[in-house]
Amino acid sequence: MGKYQFLLTSAAIFVAAALSGCNSTDPSVGSYNSAKVYDKPLFGNIARKSAAYEGPARNPVIVIHGFLGARLKNHVTGKNVWGNFSGREALNGYSNNHLHQLSHPMGKGKKLDQLKDNVYAYKLLSQFNVQMLGVQFHLNAYNKMIEILTKAGYVPSHRPLPKGKNFYSMFTFYYDWRRDLPENAKRLDHFISIKRKYLQHKYEKLYGLKNFDVQFDIIAHSMGGLLSRYYLRYGGDDLPEDGSLPELDWKGSKYIDKLIIVGTPNAGYLDTCMELVNGLQIDPRTPIYPPSIIGTFATYYQMLPLTSTRSVIEKGTGKNVDMFDLKTWIKYKWGLANPNQDKYLKIMLPDVKKKSQRYMIAIDHLAKCLKRAKQFTEAMRVYEIPPKDVAMILFAGDAVKTSRQAEVDPKTGKLKVIKYEAGDGKVLASSARMDEREGREWVPFMQSPINWRAVIHLKAAHMGITESYAFGDNVSYYLLSFPTPKQSKLRKYLKEAKHPAK
Repeated sequence: MGKYQFLLTSAAIFVAAALSGCNSTDPSVGSYNSAKVYDKPLFGNIARKSAAYEGPARNPVIVIHGFLGARLKNHVTGKNVWGNFSGREALNGYSNNHLHQLSHPMGKGKKLDQLKDNVYAYKLLSQFNVQMLGVQFHLNAYNKMIEILTKAGYVPSHRPLPKGKNFYSMFTFYYDWRRDLPENAKRLDHFISIKRKYLQHKYEKLYGLKNFDVQFDIIAHSMGGLLSRYYLRYGGDDLPEDGSLPELDWKGSKYIDKLIIVGTPNAGYLDTCMELVNGLQIDPRTPIYPPSIIGTFATYYQMLPLTSTRSVIEKGTGKNVDMFDLKTWIKYKWGLANPNQDKYLKIMLPDVKKKSQRYMIAIDHLAKCLKRAKQFTEAMRVYEIPPKDVAMILFAGDAVKTSRQAEVDPKTGKLKVIKYEAGDGKVLASSARMDEREGREWVPFMQSPINWRAVIHLKAAHMGITESYAFGDNVSYYLLSFPTPKQSKLRKYLKEAKHPAK
């Protein structure tokens, strides 16, 4: 071998060894200056042990879906109301029966919680199925998030108990997302009570821990974050009938340890108003739901953007529009206040023969929804430091242009989005944080009535947040390795009780 050939060979061996780093082909291993970015995390020995642990030292988790996030069924006919579409519907529009079943009942002189129908939520919307021309396509919903939690060691209650596991540790609270959020908070309170008793029985049988103080961690997406925040503040208490605000006593904190909120419109979002005026389209391949049908949903109004954000202004004058004022909807002929929606009111109110009577019932329902929504949003804005043993953690998207401000034509009532800001495509990052500087004079640092323990921004869309590796990595850490004061006390208690934390 010649001198230069030997030097080149030696140099090649040296470079290869430097790049290989202990037999690895990854150039970042052992490197001080590698700028490579990775999509997936590695889970070390500590993380694997945390995921494998089963016992009272780890809180069970409750998953709460968002708007549209549960399948609905008529318990009398047994037929599906929400979650699947046939090719006929996708091509020709929705049947009158489907629209009637999906709409929230209306009735003059009755409170919202007194307006009942035969529809109930029965299953998480893991995928949204559409059958069209013999081809089925799926719109992802919550299946990825469930898998992330399953890999973190949680055992979902809707599947058979795996071999080697003694109890379920992941529960899904599905609810009728058309109905009032405080009403659903009462149902959540009952749900938690049932799951606590189930786990207390298991802990006593397995570990001899009688009447154990079971705490839950909640992961709530989108509107589910509003529901869980209300529950944390007020438990299952309703909003007072006189329009005043309920007493903020943090009733829900008795059972909640960590509240992880994902893409939640804590200050509302503009698309609620746009959809209530123009209709809702789930996907470009599906028809639009008429404004008056979705306008019956009480929850839609409880996600309207706060008036202080100046999300809708009047064209020409720049005047701020109060979306919680019934006069606004009548003036611009929006949603249920649009006389041209009578053909859909006929579907929802088949026994009411006169157009004028149907209109008055619709206006009455709209007035109740708006009044309730204003009271709800004000209750959620009350600032008070939560108990120290509760941690609120936010995941928000900030990489997609998201509707920020719309302009209404005072002559036609038509809305047009004129400004976009950072968000997840549906919810502004500032709304998720509930940063009350939005629409007001800017000041340094965030102003929010929510005392966040941590805020994580992700480069993802509204549903994409729940599917990202960054979400999976961080949510697993906060659930499994980030102790609250309650959990720190619990560790000492279990040590004294000689419970093996393995």
